[in-house]
Amino acid sequence: MKKNFAETLKELRIRAGYSQKEVYEMLHIRQSTFSAWETGRAEPSADILLKLCRLYHVSDIFSAFGYDSEYRGVKSAELNMQETEMVEKYRALDTHGREMVDFTLRKEWERSQPEAENREIPPAVTKGIPDHLKPRAAHNDHASEPGEQEKMQEDLASLTIPDSYLQSLSSGKEGSK
Repeated sequence: MKKNFAETLKELRIRAGYSQKEVYEMLHIRQSTFSAWETGRAEPSADILLKLCRLYHVSDIFSAFGYDSEYRGVKSAELNMQETEMVEKYRALDTHGREMVDFTLRKEWERSQPEAENREIPPAVTKGIPDHLKPRAAHNDHASEPGEQEKMQEDLASLTIPDSYLQSLSSGKEGSK
């Protein structure tokens, strides 16, 4: 059930232990603006709402505002705070950084697909470690197995060096944004 937006904002602030003054000073906004949000005369922008939710330690914004049933199953709209921070970090990357993350994510996704070949880590390495704590990385510990060298060479051949990285090398700006 959808909750009253203004009342929910106020409840979240109080639950987080902040006074109105502390919050509007942290956000560098006028007291009257903040008060209008908590009385329902106005609503904050989406950007400010996300900042408020982070400040109030709200990890599930949909649930906090009573939208549980309406948006469940719409996975692309459900981000917890950790995922939101990851998206913000990704957006702050330069072109090369984004290309590296995209490549790693694609390779990890391919590796984790059910159709992917199931490779086990030798039992001696994981003895006594619960399954959920066992390492599952994109590196290859089976390089000596038949065909693995060929697969690794194919993977390496498919890599391209991003133009942005080559340009940074030629201009002497390696490692800078």
